[in-house]
Amino acid sequence: MGKYSKIAILFHWAIAILIGANILLANLAEDLPRAARAAYMSPHKAIGISILILTIGRILWRLSHRPPSISAQISSLQATIGRVAHILFYILMIVMPLTGWLMIGAKGNAAPVDFFGLFTVDMAVGKNAGLADVAHEGHEFLATPLIILIALHVLGALKHQFIDRMPFLQRMWP
Repeated sequence: MGKYSKIAILFHWAIAILIGANILLANLAEDLPRAARAAYMSPHKAIGISILILTIGRILWRLSHRPPSISAQISSLQATIGRVAHILFYILMIVMPLTGWLMIGAKGNAAPVDFFGLFTVDMAVGKNAGLADVAHEGHEFLATPLIILIALHVLGALKHQFIDRMPFLQRMWP
C-alpha cells in the first residue's frame, strides 16, 4: 500500500487543522454577545477563505496526481464508501465557505474580511435578504454532516489501522 505525496499530505493536514479551528471558533462564538463574537468570527471568515483556496489547490493537485493504491484487503464496498466520502468532503469544503461568503455578503453591510493582517477580501455580493437567509441556513445545516463525515473518516482510518492491521495512518502521515 503506497503513501501519499508530500504535497497531498500537506493539503490534507492543513485543511484538517483549519476545519477543526473553524468548528472550534464557531462554537466558541455561538452564545456570545455580538461585539464579543467578532473576535472569533473574524478569524473564522479568514480561515474559511483559506479552506476554499486550499481545497481548490487540493482538487487541482488530485486531478493531476493519482493517489496511491489501496490494499487488496479493502472490499469493493469499503473502497466505494471511501471514494464517496472523499467526494462529499470536497463538496463540503467548497460549499461551506461559499455559503458563509454569501451569508455575509448578501446582508448588504459586509465589511471586508481581514485576511490575517495581510490584505482584505471584499465579501459584498449585493444586498439580498432572502439569499442571506438561505445561505445562513445552508451554512449551519451543512456543519452537522461535515462533523459526522469527519468522525466517520477518523473512525474508518483507525479501524483500518488497528483492527484490520493495515498501515493506513502511515499513508497520510508526514
